[in-house]
Amino acid sequence: MRLIDRAIRRSLSEAVDKAGGLLAFSRRIGVAHSTVLFWLTGKTKRINSDLWRGRVYPEIESYLAGNLHETDLSSVREKYADSLDGTFGERQMLSVPVVCERDMMRYDPVMESVRGFAEKFACGKEMFLCDSRKKYFAVRLESCDSLPFPCHEALLLCTADERVKNNAFALLRMRGGGLRVCRVVCSGDRVALEPFADAGADEWNYREERGRVEWMFPALWIKIACPRGKAR
Repeated sequence: MRLIDRAIRRSLSEAVDKAGGLLAFSRRIGVAHSTVLFWLTGKTKRINSDLWRGRVYPEIESYLAGNLHETDLSSVREKYADSLDGTFGERQMLSVPVVCERDMMRYDPVMESVRGFAEKFACGKEMFLCDSRKKYFAVRLESCDSLPFPCHEALLLCTADERVKNNAFALLRMRGGGLRVCRVVCSGDRVALEPFADAGADEWNYREERGRVEWMFPALWIKIACPRGKAR
């Protein structure tokens, strides 16, 4: 269990404000808003280790770094990223299969798993810092116009075994269209896709227009590739 100290409580408060309030933040990490409230008020003094490592810490890491003056990020991670029960974190550098965008366009979720597809059609491997308990794949973006930089020089890391959370980024394919990288925002029956680039959000009623998105996977990290193909 992770003990909620003063730095964590202060960082949680800042993350809640940045997310737009208690309800928005609780939805973002997938817990009841009362749970977050109890963390903030001190009624609950500890956070479950898996919840802390998988959902809470990634959301407040930058705030922790700001609240611990003269402490670099590596020191913050060493002190806070793992639980206090003596176990070590599951994050390590892993070799992830990379699929070219044109090949990813052919992926059919009905026929096979995306990880199996990525292994079969991999154009190479790339090292990413990942949770070793989960499955990942990466896509080499070539012509996706929803990124604010030359996308033929971008590698996008995605998870293969999780659903996209509300207000999180995703790699997706629209019916009859190409690949897109967007923030997925759900409110009731409404779904909005907010791209990186300033191109306006695509919004529709999910219940009335089912099947508009053929598939989507959580997008976690982008690497900008150097001209010779080495990531930086």
